Amino acid sequence: MKNQEQLFKILKHLPKIIILVVKENKIIQSFGEIKNEEFDNSQLSKHFNKVTYNKLMLLKLRKIDSLTISWNKKDYEVSYFENIYYFKDITKYRDMYGQLKKSLRDLRSKKEELQAVFDLAGNGISILNNEGTFLYANKFFQTMMEYTMEELYKESCISLSSPEYAEPSRSAVQRAIQNGIVDRFRKVCVTKSGKQINASMSLSYIKSTDEIIMITSDITEDIKYQDDLKRRINQEVKERTKQYEIMCHQSRLAAMGEMIESIAHQWRQPLNGLGLIVQGLRHLSNNNKFDFKLLEEIEIEMIEKINYMSQTIDDFSNFFKISKEKKYFNILNSVKDIISLVDIQLNNQGINIEINIEDGANLEIFGLENEFRQALLNIVHNSLDALILKSSINKYINIDIIQNGDFVELMISDNAGGILKKNMQKIFKPYFTTKKEGNGIGLYMSKLIIEHHMKGSLIVQNNNEGAVFTISLKAENEK
Repeated sequence: MKNQEQLFKILKHLPKIIILVVKENKIIQSFGEIKNEEFDNSQLSKHFNKVTYNKLMLLKLRKIDSLTISWNKKDYEVSYFENIYYFKDITKYRDMYGQLKKSLRDLRSKKEELQAVFDLAGNGISILNNEGTFLYANKFFQTMMEYTMEELYKESCISLSSPEYAEPSRSAVQRAIQNGIVDRFRKVCVTKSGKQINASMSLSYIKSTDEIIMITSDITEDIKYQDDLKRRINQEVKERTKQYEIMCHQSRLAAMGEMIESIAHQWRQPLNGLGLIVQGLRHLSNNNKFDFKLLEEIEIEMIEKINYMSQTIDDFSNFFKISKEKKYFNILNSVKDIISLVDIQLNNQGINIEINIEDGANLEIFGLENEFRQALLNIVHNSLDALILKSSINKYINIDIIQNGDFVELMISDNAGGILKKNMQKIFKPYFTTKKEGNGIGLYMSKLIIEHHMKGSLIVQNNNEGAVFTISLKAENEK
């Protein structure tokens, strides 16, 4: 009894504990956070509802081993020993337990969400140890590599590599540990069935857990598509190159036809002159008095005409020489060369051609001279053909050369009436022509030569009298 009193004295000073000494269901003494006068010498049943009171009785009779109740807006853990009820306030702990339980549910929910994200991801996601051995892999990776998770525990990212990529894979793991990340490491993996797949892998090292997160993408189809696309592009390039060569050939044939026509015009006059001289020689031979001085003059004139015809052949021959070697050339000289090829036709048609050069214009151009000549000749011929159809007088073609910043511009204009608005957008398209016997190659090739081969520009517009073709080339352009 003495020991019990000492225990009461100790417990009396302990917070959060209520002690009720009960004898024959009557409270003899009370201790703790209660008003003793309300409890002492009162019936136990007075202070508890019927359900709680019955549980206290079951605890007393040892029908139950433990009891937790809600009483006076608090939670208590109740125990019983030798007529004494001990009420331990566990309200705080129950709140903590509730919070912990809620946190656990939240964590479990987040884990399930992350698991779902991992398994639904469109890439293989796996976790490796610092040696590259698998600790976890999502469903996508397991399906891609044809392994179950249990089987992957015995494998590594190195063992699943094709032999030639085993060492690079080991090196990638070490680099990830040293540098923190390895991005888009490409290699060939081997599935469980032996199928090889092209893979792109990114590795990120987690220092706190000494683990590596690896994301794997199967790029086999991408590489196959790229190879197929490259093959199709190469095929398309070949076909376009072949088409380009055909069009170049057609363009040259068309140009040759025009040149032959020009040669015919250039030769017609000297041939007529030679014919008259031959007829004169016949009359001269019938004359009894042979004039050797006159014969000498006739010889000189014939040689001049033959030399002129020979020079014409040389000029046209040089024009058709194919050269892909770029060099510096004088743009004014090229313009004059072109005019010399068609001057007879221009004169016969009463077309005046004039060259105007801006003071200070840089005439040195780096490029393919003969190709430039061909482009320019196509444009001049285009104006010539348009002017032939006009019955007006004072026909002209003007070639203006000006400096525009770093560029030299040639503006070829005429008074043939211009290009119809509906044709303006189609004028440079291949095989488009408004001529009855045209092939639609000339202007297309001119634009191709100027813009692709010489990195310049060729545009066309109308002014009040006709069309204006503008060629823009960079002066002293380097290779």
